[in-house]
Amino acid sequence: MKFSSLQRSIASLVCLGLTTTAHAQLSDRIGTLSRLEPALTQMLAETHTAGFAVAVVEKNKVVYAKGFGYRDQAARLPVTPDTRFAIGSCTKSFTSALLGNLRQQGKVDFDKPATTYLPALHFNNPDLDHQLTLRDMMCHRTGYSRYDMAWYLFGTDSRDTLLKRMYYMKPDCPLRARWQYNNFMFMVQGMVTEQLTGKSWEQNISSQIFEPLDMQASSIGTVALAAAPERSLGYEVDDKNTIKEMKYHPITAMGPAGAINSTVMDMSKWLITWINGGTYNKKEILPASYVKDAISSQMVVSGNLPDSKSTYSQFLNYGFAWMLFSYRGHYRVEHGGNIDGFTALMAFYPTDSIGIVVLSNQQNSPVPTLVTDLVSDHLMGINTTKREKPKPKQNDGLGPEKDSTFTPHPASHPLSAFAGQYKNDAYGYFDLYVKNDSLYARFPYITWYLYHENYDIFSPFNAADSVIDVKYKSNMRVQFLLATTGEVDQLQFSFDPAGGPVIFDRVGKTVTLSPDTLRKFTGQYKSEGFSITIKLAANNVLQVYVPGQPTFTLEAEDGHLFRVKELKNYKLNFEEEGDQVTAVKLMQPNGTFRADRVKEEK
Repeated sequence: MKFSSLQRSIASLVCLGLTTTAHAQLSDRIGTLSRLEPALTQMLAETHTAGFAVAVVEKNKVVYAKGFGYRDQAARLPVTPDTRFAIGSCTKSFTSALLGNLRQQGKVDFDKPATTYLPALHFNNPDLDHQLTLRDMMCHRTGYSRYDMAWYLFGTDSRDTLLKRMYYMKPDCPLRARWQYNNFMFMVQGMVTEQLTGKSWEQNISSQIFEPLDMQASSIGTVALAAAPERSLGYEVDDKNTIKEMKYHPITAMGPAGAINSTVMDMSKWLITWINGGTYNKKEILPASYVKDAISSQMVVSGNLPDSKSTYSQFLNYGFAWMLFSYRGHYRVEHGGNIDGFTALMAFYPTDSIGIVVLSNQQNSPVPTLVTDLVSDHLMGINTTKREKPKPKQNDGLGPEKDSTFTPHPASHPLSAFAGQYKNDAYGYFDLYVKNDSLYARFPYITWYLYHENYDIFSPFNAADSVIDVKYKSNMRVQFLLATTGEVDQLQFSFDPAGGPVIFDRVGKTVTLSPDTLRKFTGQYKSEGFSITIKLAANNVLQVYVPGQPTFTLEAEDGHLFRVKELKNYKLNFEEEGDQVTAVKLMQPNGTFRADRVKEEK
């Protein structure tokens, strides 16, 4: 069918009229955003949230901004649009944007292996060193599950330390087979920018984004947040719906994945930049080509088909540090953030030129999504009077109540036998110790109280809590494992939803003995079945020589007991009469064997 020039003109006028009408209706709705305030205030009570701030942008300006509730609950200090919050993983879009700038400069190719730009990066599977690209990292399709406790529980200020741990992590699905969120891969992106620019990730964020956008209220890290004017405290809600303050959790090394602090006014500038194709106040902040790629589908998260509860959902994909989906027929780009005491959400509709940012001071809060959806519905002309109330909060972090009739079985060893240092190369080291007849686990920033459940199984609770209600079962279990010798040898616990239990080896304590003390153990030892010779090496270390076997090294656990460094669960216990060593017991998985010392001929 062909249209005449007149028909085309009429069609154009109709489209123009519809567009003008739509914009007029949007302007009217923007002008009435304040009508939502009673509902927004009600959300505080319904979700037991201390406070939040929200800002709405259209095209290149902020059209609404307001704070609700308190940034400091005890002092009754109100939240305002200038209140500082931790934004958690909303940081990721900043980190990947740095790579977008580097690509524009010709310094990086998203489809080359990440090891091209960061030679210190190595994976457990050597093939991945040559296959896993920056694009894979930027859209979470690396095949690796989260491994979050490797940085959260085993915190460190060194990115190099976390990078070395990555070698011991194992993928749980093939490369590019499945979308799996991974913070480590965003730390790597930050390290790539450091490698290519000669500046820290923090310096790059400040010089390339904060300064040109005049984001003066934004900062990086909990130290900066604690020192900031009008900072918010962080909170959580316990099983009794009581709001409790949480300590800031430092994530220095993992900073590129989630360490930025900001206000809704500053974050509005970031959203305006994206809505306008990478420009702010007519100045290019990000390349338009990168903005287009970043908010285009790079990896399928899930089908997200419409159903009776969400008839407006059509797809759920991921770009570069952005979630992509359809909301009531509108293309929505968003990313959330969660860190101790804070939940954030920033979202924008590219074709509508609208953006919304919500920052809250409650951990795992539904408020940012509820507020964003309510504001979106209002701007789209959707009836918001029949808003679904948030579901009652479940016992977060708590399992079902214990069976009061259950009688636990005693542990196999006294608590002191479980104490010591434990390690896993992908995670790090931590100490178990006994205090006041209780067992504790000490990590860099957190200490657990381990409550005995049954046999050698314990439940961890945060030792910082003033009251620990052990009538509820913790969702996590620490289970100790015994060696064939009967000693406590390992422990395991699960915290990665996509993986099985993580096993930590117990690190035997080591004492330093003088060369003279070590020398008295040297000599030949014989029994009917075997013969061994022990010598003092030049580095003042005892070595064991067994005919037909490699040389073994001994490490002292006390003045008589030594473990074999190269063999698991092999120990030597020397016997003395007076000042003379007379025999040695070889303690190994298949039994204990005694050998007498051969007297030296004079």
